[in-house]
Amino acid sequence: MWNGFRIKTQLIVFMTIIVIVVEASTLFFILNVQKKENQQNAITQTNAITQSLNNDLLNFILNPNADVLSDITFRLSAFKEIRGVILYDGNKKAIFQYGDTKELTKKQLSIFEEETIFIDEHLFVKKDITADNYTLGFELIDVDLSSFKQKEEQITYTILIIFPFALLFGFLISLFLSKNYTRPFIELLDAMRKSDPTNNKITAVSTNANNEIKELYDGFNLQMKQIEKSSKELKFQANHDQLTNIYNRFFMKEELLNALKNDSPNIKGYNYLLINLDQFKLVNDSAGYQAGDELLKMIVTHYQAILPKGTPFGRIDGDTFSVLLKDSNEKFGKKFLEESLKRLHDFRFSYKGETFSVSACISLVFFKPFEFTLKELLKASTTSLYTAKQKGRGKSQIFDPSDEIAKRVSMEIDTAKLIKEALADGPARFELFAQDIVPLQYDTDKISYEILIRMWDKDNNFIPPDSFLPTAERYQLMADIDMHVLWTYLETVSKNKNHIEKLHSAHINLAGSSLNNPDFQAKVKKAIEHFDFPWDKLELEITESSAIGNFNMANEFITWLKEQNIGLALDDFGTGMASFEYLKSLPFDVVKIDGSFVKDMHTDPIDKAVIKYIQEIAQLKGQETVAEYVETKEDVEELKAIGVTYGQGYFLGKPRALRSWLN
Repeated sequence: MWNGFRIKTQLIVFMTIIVIVVEASTLFFILNVQKKENQQNAITQTNAITQSLNNDLLNFILNPNADVLSDITFRLSAFKEIRGVILYDGNKKAIFQYGDTKELTKKQLSIFEEETIFIDEHLFVKKDITADNYTLGFELIDVDLSSFKQKEEQITYTILIIFPFALLFGFLISLFLSKNYTRPFIELLDAMRKSDPTNNKITAVSTNANNEIKELYDGFNLQMKQIEKSSKELKFQANHDQLTNIYNRFFMKEELLNALKNDSPNIKGYNYLLINLDQFKLVNDSAGYQAGDELLKMIVTHYQAILPKGTPFGRIDGDTFSVLLKDSNEKFGKKFLEESLKRLHDFRFSYKGETFSVSACISLVFFKPFEFTLKELLKASTTSLYTAKQKGRGKSQIFDPSDEIAKRVSMEIDTAKLIKEALADGPARFELFAQDIVPLQYDTDKISYEILIRMWDKDNNFIPPDSFLPTAERYQLMADIDMHVLWTYLETVSKNKNHIEKLHSAHINLAGSSLNNPDFQAKVKKAIEHFDFPWDKLELEITESSAIGNFNMANEFITWLKEQNIGLALDDFGTGMASFEYLKSLPFDVVKIDGSFVKDMHTDPIDKAVIKYIQEIAQLKGQETVAEYVETKEDVEELKAIGVTYGQGYFLGKPRALRSWLN
């Protein structure tokens, strides 16, 4: 509670308490001194009286008669402070009394013992009556101290009368001190309340003092300037791209949000342009990232020259930029789009003797406030940009909700999002299935299968592989999917030792690009260390169309796979160019004959001849063969006769969830 008071109030209260304590201490000290002084005076006065009476009292003890007694009584009556006296002879027998002796009689024993006692307004004294150093008797005297008490009371009253004035004086002093010595703090507090250095608003403080107050004021002013400077730098960094110094994606997003909720009645509308450079990756790959950075800075400077004053221009990511044309109609947006395409067409860039030609694809979305949500607007611009990219270099696309290409691209973007969700374990999800691969030339209780991937969205709607796998290829997500399939399969089956014992081979499909992907290679090596799995039972399948170039680039990794006894299978064989030439040279363990030959082998003798030829070459190389799309009993009989090792198709077994195989 005390800490909640203002410093000024605290100082006044503190000073008042000090005055009260000082006054009370002074009063106590003076009264104590006065009391001791009064007691000493009373003893001195009593000693003087007893000294003057000593001879008379001695005579009375030696010769008691009426005349001596009368003189003693007369002399005692002259001392108003004497209340009572009792005279004793040497045998402690009372031989004379004067005045009121009740209190003396009651305190007699105590007085005998202590000789001097102060009680309330009484001073009790015992005095010996002596002659020639002989004690002949003694007296007890009761002295009235009321006169001394009156002096004490007068002093007390005087101090109490002075006390309010002292308190008032102390209050005025504290008020003066609080006003003068708290003023700097109040001014500083007021300046702090009025200042907002993060928004360039500072109330400076000044003083004529040359002491700590000046240091405090100077420190405050300096700190406000430093905060203002730091705030400007932080705001700039928060809103700008570090490389190009134009706005970043966060600032542009805020600008779009403000535009979407602008309720001004006179606003014409907004044009939002999304710009992506063509073949920028080629510059990075061939000349290095430093060259790419220089190119981006040059393009930004080159393009800013045509921007209307005050137009937000930002870098969204690596080679993508955006422009927001404020308070503009659709016609102006289209005109500026054409000007932008011309400005960025065939931009020449030279770096260390190499010359590059760069252009850009641009999408345009015209919108009015409250027409889109931010998510819808960003999706519309991104969809249109992908449509423009599909047209070729230096192309543009104006957003049209009814455009079929835009709809397809939009669906692909949604599908890519679902793939990323499934890879991140929700809300969309992947599930592994497996389809039988059945031996045709012998009977066995061992099982073989090909692992297949299936996907469901958050509402549990099934998405066919031919709907999401092409999208994964376009968005370079196949390596992530292949890593997910491989790891999930191994994690699932390695816990079931009985299943592994029954397993002859497990085929897992790979995209050709995965073989050269460093992350995928690292994931496979990590799996080898992590899982207890018989690696000779694993077959990695790659399609013929993607095998040729990728195999030539992944020789080291393929060699390592062979060292781990992991098999390689060539999928969809027979559909590519120069297939038989590569079949002789590439290190495959299994060749999978494309189902298009199997399907028509009963009616087309050429397809049947191709199957026989593939089987003969594979047999010469010691490779096993798998025929796909085996749909009938007749297919099985024909393939057996040709000598094909395995068959795969609906007649031999439909794909089913991997978990059902484990049961």
